[in-house]
Amino acid sequence: MLVKASLFFLTLSLLGDYIMTNKISAKAKILNFLSKTEGYNTLSVAQARARFGIQNVSARVEELRKEGHVIYTNTKTRGDGSKVAVYRMGKPTKAMVRTAINAGYSYTA
Repeated sequence: MLVKASLFFLTLSLLGDYIMTNKISAKAKILNFLSKTEGYNTLSVAQARARFGIQNVSARVEELRKEGHVIYTNTKTRGDGSKVAVYRMGKPTKAMVRTAINAGYSYTA
């Protein structure tokens, strides 16, 4: 009986973790992944689809850019010649900051 109860609570715990991780928005998942300071912090469309189930990755990245996040797109050529878009976080260049200020946005580092 104790084993069944333990298994029941373990299942509830795992289900709770599953629900919590799936309630995070697609934009937040991308932003959290790209903001990592250790390991790989680049994300391809295929990786975002496989890891997070995000279908329209480029639209979510564009929304993050409109919110002010600096996300660069690099194109890599695979061994078979096909090209893959890879996203990464970056710091805004001086020209980007100057353009934003001229457009009426405030910038604080």
